[in-house]
Amino acid sequence: MPGPFAVLWLSTLLFYLGFQLLLPVMPLYATALGVPEAQVGFIIGVFALAAMVPRPIAGDLADRLGRRPLVLVGTGIFALAPLGYALVASVPGLLLLRLFHGTGMGLAPTAATVVVTDVTAPERRGTAMGAYSLASSVALALGPYLGGALVRRLSFTAIFLIAAGIEAVALLLAWTLPETRPGAPHPTARVDRGDRPHSRAGLLGRLGRRWFSREAVYPAGLVMALYVSYGGLSALLPLFVAQRQLGNPGLFFTVFAVVSLGVRSAAGRLSDALGRRAVIAPALAVASASLVVLGLSESRAMFLGAAALYGVGFGAGQPALLAMTADRVPPGERGRAMGTLYTAWEFGISGGAIVLGLCVPRLGYAVTWWIAAAIAGLGAVAALLPGGRRG
Repeated sequence: MPGPFAVLWLSTLLFYLGFQLLLPVMPLYATALGVPEAQVGFIIGVFALAAMVPRPIAGDLADRLGRRPLVLVGTGIFALAPLGYALVASVPGLLLLRLFHGTGMGLAPTAATVVVTDVTAPERRGTAMGAYSLASSVALALGPYLGGALVRRLSFTAIFLIAAGIEAVALLLAWTLPETRPGAPHPTARVDRGDRPHSRAGLLGRLGRRWFSREAVYPAGLVMALYVSYGGLSALLPLFVAQRQLGNPGLFFTVFAVVSLGVRSAAGRLSDALGRRAVIAPALAVASASLVVLGLSESRAMFLGAAALYGVGFGAGQPALLAMTADRVPPGERGRAMGTLYTAWEFGISGGAIVLGLCVPRLGYAVTWWIAAAIAGLGAVAALLPGGRRG
């Protein structure tokens, strides 16, 4: 892989490690500041909503201004936010910091993924996405465990300083990245794609064409089908585990992350050889099956088996979906395409957490997981439709 890829990979690993380190810490910190337990989910979930808003704008800016500035700004926000957590002493202040922190997630990963597509050949794009996504998987496997261990030994302030230090190193690495945006100007009007403004188009319509990629809508829908379940798991799994007495909920994410690590590279290579849909459809089907098993889980073995299945589906589907998105657009529109994809990504997480959370009191956990399974299953069917002609 080219030099920029290796630097970006390590920077991304540290970017996500500093974030994942805080996952088990933030709910405890919120309650320590006086947030009622029923509102902790909102404080945590507002991060995903804040990340969703700048995604399409970031994609457009990555095409117009370059990839590197957005990677630097997003990583800089991730370095500053933990310092803010160490200083904040009120719930409103914490909420504002969560919004600020979330914008960093909306900027850096969007542009970083475009860098990966810039520095790799199309015939190796699935392999590259599989290798690149290992960075976030390693962070997920290590970060929550380390954060859980540190919170029993150190003060909140000390943990926030550690997270800020990790992000500062990520920023230093990102600073060495070259700009990889193709030299051709970004197309602002493409008659053959219906992008030319006309009198009937309002401001929102023009901005929609500028910020969102029509060609990325298909893979974005598939990503949303996958990430609805992830949002539900992030918000509801600890409560489900407590009800079923299945042990440490962190074990689910550890097994999920380790299995995902094991399949990403192979799945990326397979998508290069056989096509994106040949990997995406089975991946969504396996993710759907894992959620069915989760709803039936009454033992730790079955619970961790569901985690392993989910890791296979998630780890195989994610890099192929990223590669499919890049395949469907010319180089000058990769930023918009990735912005569109990541908007659906964040919408799936936040929407899944909210909607599935509303299902639990009325339907119970088993049926809630099966609803998530049905959504992933519909995504598997959609992955076989002609809309994936370029995948």
